[in-house]
Amino acid sequence: MRHYLKVMKVRLLLIASFSFIGILSASFLNGSTYLSTANDDDKEEAPTEVRLAAAQKLLQTSSDISLIYVKGLVCPSCAIGVRKNLSKMDGVDKKRFRDGIDMNPETQLVTIALKKGAQVEVKEVLERVDDAGYNAIEKYKLHDDHLDAHRFKKDASVEVVHLKTDK
Repeated sequence: MRHYLKVMKVRLLLIASFSFIGILSASFLNGSTYLSTANDDDKEEAPTEVRLAAAQKLLQTSSDISLIYVKGLVCPSCAIGVRKNLSKMDGVDKKRFRDGIDMNPETQLVTIALKKGAQVEVKEVLERVDDAGYNAIEKYKLHDDHLDAHRFKKDASVEVVHLKTDK
């Protein structure tokens, strides 16, 4: 009887542990921990100024990256399909980040690590993000020490917008 109770206690602990893991997930992004509940439908996107400041900092401190704003990317589980699709592109340096892709649900920024001299095609980025169920809105670049947004159009062309950000 004692053995049976011990086995049942272990089973209940395992079930409780797996339930807790399913409800609460942790993702370690850029040195910080982001905790999310199983339902992130009520999470809002970062304010534009927060996203732009993060984009400028990333571009100033990183090299050989492509930085994309993906609308709706507000939780770590959102990132799975986006990462999977983008990591398959030619030129992605899979030795960096996680399969060459880093995603921050706090800012909705996706960082694509590129091999030396490589570039990503706008049309391919748009298609791969769309296949994952999200919209790639714009790509950020530094130009003369200020941030430019290359806003994606449906025909895969871009509109360059010079942004004013605080340094």
